[in-house]
Amino acid sequence: MFEQFHARNPVHPIAAFACSLMALAVGMVCARTPYIFAYIGLLAAVFLVYGFYMAVVLLTLGMGIFGIIVGGISALINGTLNMFWISPARCLLIGVCVVPLLSVPPAQLTRALNQMKFPRLLTLGMLITIRFVPIVFGEIWQIRDAMRSRGIDTRWWSIKAYAPKTLYRAFLVPLVMRVVGISDTLSLSVETRGFDAGSKNATVYKPVTLTARDGVFIVLVVLCGAALLLARFIFQL
Repeated sequence: MFEQFHARNPVHPIAAFACSLMALAVGMVCARTPYIFAYIGLLAAVFLVYGFYMAVVLLTLGMGIFGIIVGGISALINGTLNMFWISPARCLLIGVCVVPLLSVPPAQLTRALNQMKFPRLLTLGMLITIRFVPIVFGEIWQIRDAMRSRGIDTRWWSIKAYAPKTLYRAFLVPLVMRVVGISDTLSLSVETRGFDAGSKNATVYKPVTLTARDGVFIVLVVLCGAALLLARFIFQL
């Protein structure tokens, strides 16, 4: 599901995590300034330069539409358009800031944490959690395809799709059985690979190193945040 967001040459996982948090924190502090859109544009430009094309396009488009809808509802409730732009700005900010995280393959993040001597149970749990969501969504789509092949209406606006018999027998039961099967396979896989939570001398396949490219990425994100803080300071004068 999230594989389409992975970059061919992602930045260091820890650098991506730190830059995402920093960019989001700075943006939220300055979310009510008109310069927030310029800040989002600068971050998007940096991420495009680093090859995060698919993530930038899809997330900005999706979060932008969602923000406009939320802002429109808020404007209707409050009866004014004065602060309509705040909701799209915040949604766009969140969408752009998670781009570096989504561009990093989960395996690389796990390798980086193992190199930093994080507890192996923590890294394994994080990897399973990250991979579990797209796998479950994939299973849901396969079950929906199987339901459609048997002539069951699966359109979200159809009343028949939400009938108790349809949801329970045709959707929930197969989904639970698939999740249980995946869990059994995962536990067997961990056991057969000789996973040991207490192992201190485990080697890391393809170690992840911090490069000059990653350093430039961190500097660019910091400069974008500094420019926004400076603009906010000038704007308040």
